[in-house]
Amino acid sequence: MDSSRSVAVAQIGCVPGDIGANLRRITETAEAVASTGVELIVFPECGLTGYLFDSRGEAEAVAVTADGPELATVAELSARLNLHLVVGALEKDGDGLYNSAFVIGPEGHVGVHRKAHLPPLGADRFVDEPPASGVSVFDTPLGRLGVMICYETRFPEIARTLALSGADIIAVPTVWSAQSRILAEHFARVRAAENLVYLLVANRPDSEKTTDFLGFSQIVAPNGEVLAAQQARHEEVLTARIDLDRFRGKRLVFDDGASIAPLEDRRPSTYAL
Repeated sequence: MDSSRSVAVAQIGCVPGDIGANLRRITETAEAVASTGVELIVFPECGLTGYLFDSRGEAEAVAVTADGPELATVAELSARLNLHLVVGALEKDGDGLYNSAFVIGPEGHVGVHRKAHLPPLGADRFVDEPPASGVSVFDTPLGRLGVMICYETRFPEIARTLALSGADIIAVPTVWSAQSRILAEHFARVRAAENLVYLLVANRPDSEKTTDFLGFSQIVAPNGEVLAAQQARHEEVLTARIDLDRFRGKRLVFDDGASIAPLEDRRPSTYAL
């Protein structure tokens, strides 16, 4: 049985505060690639709402709810095109405000990851740290899908926990600025290779207020090979075929037949943490 799948990351811009315009862009992007056989598209962090707000009130004014009409529209799109979508947005839940990434499939909502590592930047200055809710790994027809958001790439524990929880793919919606180039150039490949997972990074190529976003969206294989990348600051949907079975055992097999299993060979009892 063919274990290969076609996946994509959408390097597209966002109109801060204009959810209608951003929904149209997400819809147009998904429609444009659906006929190519893509089964999963990852969109940038806060791609529905925008990110650079100057107060909690501004952020709350554009935040969506999990059961609101905005994500219902995304769910309808997913069902119509038979796609899994990872879409970022500021989320309001009761009195809580979160930086969230929603995983939505043809059957509806699959899960949500709320960003727990919050830098003193943009809307993250005002959102809440989410209560502990387990590991953000979700079962999909493509395999086990983990999610982490932007700044969380700097913390190796997050990707490692997702991998140890069985993630085959980690989606990374982000708004990396030009100052975060090291994350795109090095951290993405390392996180994929050290955890033997496919890493799908979706970043914006535009600007918001005085911040220029980097672009450099990419799809990285579990051996660290970059399967697709766009380093320039222009819009593009990157696609790649990934082979889920090849690395599902979290083992690297070399040309001479030798192999290593870094996750299996861990010795946590020797780590002074």
